[in-house]
Amino acid sequence: MGDPTVRVKSPIVPVVWALGSAALAYLLMGKTEMPLLEVGVWAILLAEASLVSLPASSGNRLSLAFAVSAALPFVLTLDGTGDLPGTVDLAAAGAASAMGLLGTWMFRTLRSDPADEVMAAVLRHGFGVAAYLVVFAGIVSIAHSLPVPDGNIDWVRLFAFSVAASLWFLIETSFWAFMVFGRNRLSRRYLWLLAVKDWAVVLSLLTSGALFGFAWGELGFWAVIIAGIPYGFAHLAFYRSQESRRTYGQTIRALSRIPEVAGLSPKGHSDRTSGMAIEVGQDLGMTPDEVTDLQYSALMHDIGRITLNEPSILKMGFTDEDIARWGAEIVAEAPYLSHVATLVRQQHQPYRRPGEERDIELPMASKIIKATSAYDHATMELGFSPLEALEVLHRGAAYDFDPDVVQAVRRVLERRGVVSA
Repeated sequence: MGDPTVRVKSPIVPVVWALGSAALAYLLMGKTEMPLLEVGVWAILLAEASLVSLPASSGNRLSLAFAVSAALPFVLTLDGTGDLPGTVDLAAAGAASAMGLLGTWMFRTLRSDPADEVMAAVLRHGFGVAAYLVVFAGIVSIAHSLPVPDGNIDWVRLFAFSVAASLWFLIETSFWAFMVFGRNRLSRRYLWLLAVKDWAVVLSLLTSGALFGFAWGELGFWAVIIAGIPYGFAHLAFYRSQESRRTYGQTIRALSRIPEVAGLSPKGHSDRTSGMAIEVGQDLGMTPDEVTDLQYSALMHDIGRITLNEPSILKMGFTDEDIARWGAEIVAEAPYLSHVATLVRQQHQPYRRPGEERDIELPMASKIIKATSAYDHATMELGFSPLEALEVLHRGAAYDFDPDVVQAVRRVLERRGVVSA
């Protein structure tokens, strides 16, 4: 789930962790008959794989160590010592993981990665892999105690992998959400949902490791090719997907500045509105996908102003609703942004009308854009102080601005230190 920021208050913490990992690896090696050289090779592969990362949809970067760790219970087995087929050498797999994570810490530290990020990554990965190995080995052991034909052991291992990998993913996402302190403005729920968006990349890494593990017994190191080819295509696909997302976002941001360049909108208005809208949306519990739509809508909310260069339109007159409608028509030209167009179209609608209850069909994103745009207009164009701009929103909370959104704007300003609590 990427590398979160944890607070390591003392340099003693990494040293204690490193000594503990080394001691654990030493104890586990004493409980296995697997040669140290073989276990050490997998440990080195794990450490080196942690230096290779893959972009994920949440913006995090996931390491290839997922795949190596996923393969450990398949390749480190007790079959050669007379045990039942597929029995996991839990001690060897645990020792390889402990030594591999110790190597990860050393390699990434030598690469000058931030110490806090490295510590978070190895701790999170360590807990996840431990649960994965124990559950995997436990399911296989239970299967051997039942009347399961040896020929079906691969199906048992596939089932064990599915269950154990699902638990590992749950632990990874949960640890990532609760270990992040650098983004303390975000709720843990939002961070967890953001981490869950990485499921496709995690699935690709874990299944590549499992595929390698299944092929290892029959093909040896040729299994690298069997697992590497589909992983290579997936790796390239994810990179291109992230590049497309990045390019799309940059294009939207560039288009949003057209009214500003033309002098039809205050300079920086779309960026400021978008920045505050994102924080308000996160504060109100919107999901990452909803926040992305909100971001795009806030950036493009004034795009309809480019029509004001037409003399005929200026002669006929126009309203804010007209500008929003024209902007929505422009945005809707891109099918991918059809939902964004709807949010832009509804940005000036009041959250309720006289004599009516709250309009439950009005999207929360549109109400957020209305309030954050009005706040920026009050502070940047009218010269109001933040408190005076908040008062404008509070006065309009009877009909124009949703009171929940207004309160969220206040909380955002308090976190920014702009107004006092």
